[in-house]
This record gives sequence, structure tokens and C-alpha cells, in this order.
Amino acid sequence: MKRDLRWYYATRGLLILAWIGLMVLLKARTEIILFGALVMIILYLWLPHSGRYVIRTDKPLSPLQRDERERTISFRATAYAFSVLLVLLAAAVIGAGLRGQNTLSIELVSTIIALGMIIQLAANLWLRRKM
Repeated sequence: MKRDLRWYYATRGLLILAWIGLMVLLKARTEIILFGALVMIILYLWLPHSGRYVIRTDKPLSPLQRDERERTISFRATAYAFSVLLVLLAAAVIGAGLRGQNTLSIELVSTIIALGMIIQLAANLWLRRKM
């Protein structure tokens, strides 16, 4: 373990323990608690080595910082996804109006939002390779 990440791992361990405690208080199933804790452990171990963040040793409790490239990629991917989301929602509203419907179904809106999330992820990955 890198010496400069010791506080990072300690604080993330405390976050995992707090999450486990909350799930126990909420009487969640043991499998769900263990799966969630495992996902958090893997994520917290992977993030410092993912290349997405700059490690700043002058901030021991939050050493992972986004650099300008990361901010630009996130901003552009989010802008692309938001634009597509607005177009799809507008098309759904216009389509519903043409059919004489006053409301949109939850399934349709959920699908449109899920598509927006997928587009954000795909744009993020595409921009990461392009830039």
C-alpha cells in the first residue's frame, strides 16, 4: 500500500463499515450487505489506479482529484446525454399529443432516462479514447 494513500483507505474502510451498519439497522438481507460491501471494496481499491484521477498527497482524506481532462470529458459526455434526453422526451411528448394522450407512461419515461444514462456512459468511454 502506498504511504500517501493510507488515510484514503482508512476513511473508505470507515465508510464501508458505516454502510454495513446502516444496512444491518434497516434489516437488509445478508447477501445484499455482503455484495454491496464487496462492490465498494473493489471500487475503492480500483479508483486510485484507474487513471481517472490525479493523486494529491497534500489532501490525505481526499487525495483523488479530477484533472482538467477528466472534467472536460465528463462535461461533454453529460452534455451529449442531456441533449439526446431532451430530444427523446420532446419526441415522446409530441407523439403523445398527436395520439391525444395527456400523460406519458412511467415505462416510457424510465426507458428514455435509461437511454440517457447509457448514452452518457458510452460518450464518456468514447471521449476517453478520443481525447
